[in-house]
Amino acid sequence: MPIDYSKWDKIEISDDSDIEVHPNVDKNSFIRWKQRDIHEKRFQRNIEIKSILVQLTTYEKINQRVDYLLEKLGAKEIVDNSLVMSALNSKFDRNDKFDYEKLIQGEGSNLRKGLKDLHFEKEEIENTPPYNEMVEDLFTQIKDDHPATKTDGDKLIGFLKEHRAKIDDVLANQTKKLDDLLYQKSQLIVSDDLHTGFDRSFLNKDKPQQEEEEQKVAPAPSKKTTVTTTETINSPKTVEETPSVQDMMDELTLLPATEQFAEIPINDYSKASDFLIKHPSICTEQQKDALMMSAFDHQLSGDSEKARHVIFQALLLQYIAQLSGSSTDKARVINTVRLFFSKISDKSSPAHNAFMDEVKKTADHIKARCEIIKQERELSNEGEDGDEEEALIQLRALDDKTELVIFKSLSKSSRLMK
Repeated sequence: MPIDYSKWDKIEISDDSDIEVHPNVDKNSFIRWKQRDIHEKRFQRNIEIKSILVQLTTYEKINQRVDYLLEKLGAKEIVDNSLVMSALNSKFDRNDKFDYEKLIQGEGSNLRKGLKDLHFEKEEIENTPPYNEMVEDLFTQIKDDHPATKTDGDKLIGFLKEHRAKIDDVLANQTKKLDDLLYQKSQLIVSDDLHTGFDRSFLNKDKPQQEEEEQKVAPAPSKKTTVTTTETINSPKTVEETPSVQDMMDELTLLPATEQFAEIPINDYSKASDFLIKHPSICTEQQKDALMMSAFDHQLSGDSEKARHVIFQALLLQYIAQLSGSSTDKARVINTVRLFFSKISDKSSPAHNAFMDEVKKTADHIKARCEIIKQERELSNEGEDGDEEEALIQLRALDDKTELVIFKSLSKSSRLMK
């Protein structure tokens, strides 16, 4: 089995690195310069990650509050700042603001690896304003820029929706940038990523005396039996093996996670994207083929709508598997999922139209194939309903003059012959 040394490529330069530099350049000075450059880039990258994390979290909370106000208040009520703040404070905590520790506790294991080792100073958290105040500032800014919105609630609602659409664009762009930064961060090994893998002690405990006595006393056989065995050279042995995930995929077995993914409603791209980010292992050609086989089953049973639903989900897996290639890197697959759904969710984009055409084409093809299969089954059943002829074995001698004699039993002398 070959040894994979690729992980050592992620180690950055150190004081004892065996590198070659120009004769006119001092080696120690070059290493110190290179290390300082690496540390500065790492520090700057972490600052950008922290800034984007705060921005994404804050904008998400602001959108949540704006959506609530647009749904709760009418055009006449939304121009009244006191009613707006009263509705906000009754629904959301007025002191709620960005808190990195609460974010880690809330997300738990769902938080991505590159976001778990960040460090926020106490002043950074304290200087962050509460989300409700940010919404109030947003209303004030819109009213200052557009004085007509102070009395016209419909115009105010229009500008709020316009501002919310801009925030959605910023969230999409910043999410892609965060993915790129986290991918760059994952390519190198740093001391912050090192942790104790396991630290356990094992002690062999003495077995209970009762258990030892039970093992010593073997059960007596109820009656004597004689077993005849035949020894053969290279006799086959029955080996029971538990099938691995790869074996299940090779046999086109539908994994439980894939079955759950197939139940996600069509066009619910947000839910499908979140599910695949949590289960990137199902983004393979094998699971796509397994889903396609289940689509055949639904179509054969007459459920065309369910078959089209499964085909839609299967093609999502196919496109992501093709875009990510044969790589098993979880971060790369997740990055591909985010990129793919950012394109496919836009109904005006050529990618969305091409994907829907592929779904229709595949559904029509499977429907036509199932009709042919049904016809073949009907013809096969009609043939089996006919009279069944008795199977006969005809004995024929090499010589036509030879007369064959059939004995119902053998004589005693014939049975003793060898």
